[in-house]
Amino acid sequence: MDHSVYSDLLHQSPLERMVIHERVDSTNSEALRLLRQGQACPFLVLASEQTDGRGRRGRRWESPPGAGLYYTMAVEMHQDIQNIAALSLVTALSVRSALEEMGVNKLELKWPNDVLGDARKLSGILLESLKIGERLCIVVGAGVNLNLPESIKCDIAQPVTDVRELLGSDFEVERLAAGITKKLLANLNRFGENGFSDFVEDWNGRDAYLGKQVRVQLNGSFSQGEVQGVNARGELRLLTESGEEVIRTGEIMPSVRLIASDEAMK
Repeated sequence: MDHSVYSDLLHQSPLERMVIHERVDSTNSEALRLLRQGQACPFLVLASEQTDGRGRRGRRWESPPGAGLYYTMAVEMHQDIQNIAALSLVTALSVRSALEEMGVNKLELKWPNDVLGDARKLSGILLESLKIGERLCIVVGAGVNLNLPESIKCDIAQPVTDVRELLGSDFEVERLAAGITKKLLANLNRFGENGFSDFVEDWNGRDAYLGKQVRVQLNGSFSQGEVQGVNARGELRLLTESGEEVIRTGEIMPSVRLIASDEAMK
């Protein structure tokens, strides 16, 4: 591990602290614990392994040692910011940009917060919030698959990939963590000033499902239609048989599944 990269990042950014674990239950859980103990924002929690890594909707995020980047940044946000859930999209854009700067190209995005490589999941985002007095703290978790064992890939219930498969080689996890941090800090400032409107064009230009028929699931209900991209609040625009429907994100964000063209015609 090249600690000089992290030392430089700590001194060249507004980070208050960086916590690095070999093994932890979850970087998000650790960040929440630190916030409750009074840790000032922004700060980072990184780990080489998670024993209880979490994804959206309570799903497990496979986090074997040395196989991924397990990353959390805790930030404080203004409570009057519109549609704080759009931070998931901002984070996915930041991760994608950092990966591409390191040579992992042709990445796409899946609403609301996945980064795809070759139409397979490379990275996922999990946001959690904590209100401490008058402070609204957001824990921004990101997992990036770097070199997953084939046995784990086969056990995951969706197509996944990793950086080694896409790039053909490994690279330093420290450089990726630093790159994501720089992109995320800059994009969080933009989001705080202008909301999600600054990011709409970038997202829609990389949306893997733009113009395709999908089925969207939210809390047991389904909507089906053609993806029209996202709006200035980061919400999904879906063209259905009855017109345009806006899928609004919430605490539990919807999942999107591509449907075959013959199924879409039924």
